[in-house]
Amino acid sequence: MTLRGHILLAVTPLLLLLLCLGGAGAALLLQLGQRSDAILRENYDSVRAMAGLNEALERIDSSYQFALAGQERDAREAHRANWVLYREQLGVEERNVTIFPEEQHLVAELQDLTIRYQAQGEAFYAHPARDRQRDYFGERGLLHTFAEIKRVAAAIHDINEEEMHNASRKAQDTARMSVIGFAFGLALSVVLAVTAVLWLQRTILGPIQAVTEAATAIGAGQLHLVVPVRGQDEVGRLAQAFNVMTEKLRGYRQSNTERLLHARLTAQATIDSFPDPVIVIDLFGRVEFANPAAQSLLGVPPPKDGEPLAVWHPPESLRQHVEDALRQQRPVLTKAFDEAATFRVDGEDRTYLPQVRPTRSPEGETLGAAVVLNDVTRFRLLDRLKSDWVATVSHELKTPLTSVRLAVHVLLEEVVGPLEPKQLELLVEARENTERLLKLIEQLLALAKLEEGEERLSIRPVDPADLLRAAADDALSRAEDKRLAVVIDDTPGLPPIAVDSVRLGRALDNLLDNAITYTEVGGKVTLSAKLIDDGRVRLTVSDTGIGIPAESLPHVFDRFFRVPGRDQMPGTGLGLAIVREIVIAHHGDIVCESEPGRGTTFHITLPRWEEGA
Repeated sequence: MTLRGHILLAVTPLLLLLLCLGGAGAALLLQLGQRSDAILRENYDSVRAMAGLNEALERIDSSYQFALAGQERDAREAHRANWVLYREQLGVEERNVTIFPEEQHLVAELQDLTIRYQAQGEAFYAHPARDRQRDYFGERGLLHTFAEIKRVAAAIHDINEEEMHNASRKAQDTARMSVIGFAFGLALSVVLAVTAVLWLQRTILGPIQAVTEAATAIGAGQLHLVVPVRGQDEVGRLAQAFNVMTEKLRGYRQSNTERLLHARLTAQATIDSFPDPVIVIDLFGRVEFANPAAQSLLGVPPPKDGEPLAVWHPPESLRQHVEDALRQQRPVLTKAFDEAATFRVDGEDRTYLPQVRPTRSPEGETLGAAVVLNDVTRFRLLDRLKSDWVATVSHELKTPLTSVRLAVHVLLEEVVGPLEPKQLELLVEARENTERLLKLIEQLLALAKLEEGEERLSIRPVDPADLLRAAADDALSRAEDKRLAVVIDDTPGLPPIAVDSVRLGRALDNLLDNAITYTEVGGKVTLSAKLIDDGRVRLTVSDTGIGIPAESLPHVFDRFFRVPGRDQMPGTGLGLAIVREIVIAHHGDIVCESEPGRGTTFHITLPRWEEGA
């Protein structure tokens, strides 16, 4: 039998029993309601009719007493009006006879008494007043007939009331029997339901539970388990299919184990072939791969088969990069020498640029991180040699150039004799070129000193507002010559920052010089400062100038970089490079934001002053 057949076999008797119980209950309730309603309504109408008839009869009798008392006119009107009410109630009872033959005989007797009573009443009013006492109080007079009618009406009232009580008792008996029947049916339904559940559990849930437990164990790697097969229904076929799948998984695991081992050996051999240190770690910092260069440089223990993976604790220069890659899934790709890490190897310092990338599964789940240290010692030496050469050449050029500058100034002052207009024009141009060359040499010397760390900073607590005001005052004359507005936003309550005011003032001067140079007449330059979330202070210099194209933004801090198409503008391309070096020397950050035609904004973020830091 199939699984569906088992379920239908267990559920069908229960459903049939529930349908029978529901149908019987509905029929009993409907019958009980209809019978009780009809009986109670008819008997209740008879009871009400007799009550109304008795009331009208009492008033008719009262009219005879009024007549005996001499109130003839009022008595006749009351007699006539109450007989109309009496006849209405009698008609109701005549049409509502339900108890045979008792009620039928009583109604017939009431009709006869009514005819006699009405005839006696008409005779009462027809006789003279002296005879009315006999008509009312006589042996078979009005009062005697009145009493007979009262007796018969009371009998009709009583048998109808008794019938109502009997109907109520029958309804109660029927309801009691219905409750007993329903309770028995419900108990039988519960027994059948429990029997069906136990049977289903034995025939269906038991095998399914065995398959589930086997699946859990196989998921844990116990591929040797076999699910028992019971019958050829759906559960049995599921168990057979499960056993076939387990057998295939055992074969796959054998082949995949060999393949994974080969892949691991290949990956290790590939990493070992790199001359630069390479480390691969998981989310918990445990070393999965490490080549000999990494083991030698960083003391990373190599992973060994059959042993737990060792945890690698990165040195201070790499710790933040590794945490960013593992926790924030953010790659760290260093490019500049100021981001390099230095290690002592065989008695000499070697420089490495760390590249840290998070490793992810095909589904995008972070698995760990790969750390590669690119050895740039040779390039660092070449860069230092170049900087030294530039510094030496600049220093050697500065002295003769200063002499040339002095000679030009002497000639222009005509100390040694008057000058012709053409000579004056040539000397003015020579003076401008000399000044530009001297500025270029000074910037090259300053940049070389900053890169080599030869300029020692005098760090002091400085109010950011004072720093901005000093920079604005220095640039005010240049801005007024170009009719530019220099605005300082109100910056109250800012903590002091840890800076060398002279060096950082030079950086702000360079930013303001660029802003004034590239802002058209009538524009505005704004300086502001604010405290950011991480507790540092951000200085901002923004202008409404011509802006920088998006493709040039990544290169604005490169040495000698000029935005294409602006060669006619004054400048050497070293000002922003010097600014960046000054900010880095203060352990700060600088960011450039710009939009062509909308202006440029530079953000300098600096640490706040902390006592004892």
